[in-house]
Amino acid sequence: MRVLILAKHLSRALGGIEIQCDLTARQLAAIGHEVCYGAAGGVAVTPPAAYAIERWTPGDAAQTAELIARVRPDVIYLRHNKAGLRTTARTAARAGVPLVFAASSLQDVSAFSYHAKHARWTPRRLASVVWQRLRSRWNWSGFRWVAAAVSLNPDYTARLPVPLRCHIPDSMEATPLPFHWPRRFVAWVAQIKDYKNPGAYVELARRCADLDVDFLMIGDVVSPRYRWIAHGADRPANFHYLGARTPAEVNGVLAAAVTLVHTCDPEGFGNNFIQAWLQGTPTLSLHFDPGGTIARERLGSVPGDLSGLERDLRDLLANEETRAQIGARAQAYARTHHDPAVNARRLAHLFEEVVGRPGAR
Repeated sequence: MRVLILAKHLSRALGGIEIQCDLTARQLAAIGHEVCYGAAGGVAVTPPAAYAIERWTPGDAAQTAELIARVRPDVIYLRHNKAGLRTTARTAARAGVPLVFAASSLQDVSAFSYHAKHARWTPRRLASVVWQRLRSRWNWSGFRWVAAAVSLNPDYTARLPVPLRCHIPDSMEATPLPFHWPRRFVAWVAQIKDYKNPGAYVELARRCADLDVDFLMIGDVVSPRYRWIAHGADRPANFHYLGARTPAEVNGVLAAAVTLVHTCDPEGFGNNFIQAWLQGTPTLSLHFDPGGTIARERLGSVPGDLSGLERDLRDLLANEETRAQIGARAQAYARTHHDPAVNARRLAHLFEEVVGRPGAR
């Protein structure tokens, strides 16, 4: 089967979607499918890959149609949020190629979605939000041409407006690069921007200054308002910013960490959760429990406020036996539900179902 994946490539952005799509492409190729990766905006460098790479311009109907005609896919897997969904799905339908949409965030399953966290409500900002909401609703209408949809979070599946929809968990590779730090530490891993709430983690470090533990932060500074995290002087002595790291490097950090601390608003699922669990590391999440997994499987805690997060962290640091038990449960759960080969096969079965349906090419 020829599969065309449409997404930004990790050579341009090291985010969750990009990591997942590269992993999916490699896994599909490994089980015998012919994969072409339509990289939004192209690639920064030409990486060695088990799949072909072409440039894709989201929202450009003519360029998308030309790419489809050249690649001649049996199915298209779109994982670029809702950006350009209407144009892409309609173009695929006109070419007679079924399109599978992958929901990667809460915004992907909301008709009117926008990011406005920490925004000052000026007339210009209000106009921008109105435009974002209208554009979101316009792209939402593109679901009429979507053959099937996949959700990374089981809570979001029923919100996808297509008859054929399912939950397929994201996956991560577990191999770590060795990491050493001179003191016990906890870790935070995400892109540094508003809805990730990095300031809450810095405040947590400040509140725990009496403990013999360091607070490491990993990720690109995306929002300029957080440049102080990388370069500012107003940071507690136990806080250390390590910059961006590769997934294998992050695995090594999490393998050595006491816990992963997560402060992000509700989003998709979070590669960092999966990486921590695969390394046998508990997760303390300020607000978000994807699919209720942390509470149901007892993989850490979701206290809901900063005081509760501080309390749960202090408790975890004081009880190594509890931490080890949580870590063992986390690793067993992740190995069962987030295996790359298993989930790639599940996705391939969905593709085969879509391609085999009446009306599909």
